[in-house]
Amino acid sequence: MKEKPEVVVVTGASAGVGRATVRAFAQRGALLGLIARGSDGLEATRVEVEQLGGKALVFSVDVADAEKVEGAATRVEEEFGPIDIWVNNAMVSVFSPVKEMTAEEFHRVTEVTYLGVVYGTLAALKRMLPHDRGCILQVGSALAYRAIPLQSAYCGAKHAIRGFTDSVRTELLHDRSKVWISVLRG
Repeated sequence: MKEKPEVVVVTGASAGVGRATVRAFAQRGALLGLIARGSDGLEATRVEVEQLGGKALVFSVDVADAEKVEGAATRVEEEFGPIDIWVNNAMVSVFSPVKEMTAEEFHRVTEVTYLGVVYGTLAALKRMLPHDRGCILQVGSALAYRAIPLQSAYCGAKHAIRGFTDSVRTELLHDRSKVWISVLRG
């Protein structure tokens, strides 16, 4: 009997770590929901997925928009079935001394890098908890453990992801849930 392919959602799917993650799942024949802002990168990633034997839906969505993340999750489940794995990878940063940064720059880094993880996690939990199964992976960073100059907003966001994920994990453990959540350290 043929095993059902995994249904996987990856944010920040069009470049870097996100795209590499997509390739790895595509090689396993996964059904993929690809979320990123850039439509050109998303389309190129979709083509790669299909060349590797997978199938993908693309969503040109800013993860800072909770409703659009929720909408993408709904479409993935309508097309592919229950989500097995959700990978929160989308991020943005500003390389600058803190004294030269604007409030708007801090806001943007925080809403994409931190709140994007929160919104993705909420969308995943909404679908995984009723089935009592699934895995949520947050792409972390060594900068959540050791801050560096010129990256104050990004370091702050990665620290926030770590705290948020630890809190969610304790709630899942308390509830004896079979939904797993973890931060992958960079």
